[in-house]
Amino acid sequence: MSLRVAFAGAATVAAMALLGGPPVSALGGPPVSGQAEVSKQDRKFLRLAHQGNLAEIIAGEVARVKGADDAVRSIAAELVTDHTRLDKAVKDAADRLDVSLPDRPAKKDRAAHRRISRLHGHAFDRAWLAAMIAGHRQALQLGEQELRDGSSPAVKELAQAAAPVIRKHLDQLLQAQK
Repeated sequence: MSLRVAFAGAATVAAMALLGGPPVSALGGPPVSGQAEVSKQDRKFLRLAHQGNLAEIIAGEVARVKGADDAVRSIAAELVTDHTRLDKAVKDAADRLDVSLPDRPAKKDRAAHRRISRLHGHAFDRAWLAAMIAGHRQALQLGEQELRDGSSPAVKELAQAAAPVIRKHLDQLLQAQK
């Protein structure tokens, strides 16, 4: 067995463990008051942005090792770095605003990840790119909705700051898909 195949298997196992790990809330301290001041839209944005970041990080970790194409592996590494940074900002804001966050990616993202992780070679790359493109398009729409309908300046600031990063990722993903 090649070293690359062994790492791909290990990355997949690690990602699957993350999909069923302990709740994020179990890892932090007591919340700060202020949730009543946060609108339903702001809470929705924080929760969905967090779940999206978790999905991108997990998928990126697997693709860094399992991707057949150099561009896929390179983009995957960048996604992990950027979405880890973006998610830290989301978690910090959620903590300050007393918004509880889900402990794992959305069910549809977990199902897509399981399906894509079973693929190999260029089939993996194609499916991974398609899923990442769809996810980044959804993230842009989520951010636009927050900017339009959100009420918390701190949460709107997160959406504004994330937009150029997500657009850059989307451009890279679309270019790699060609």
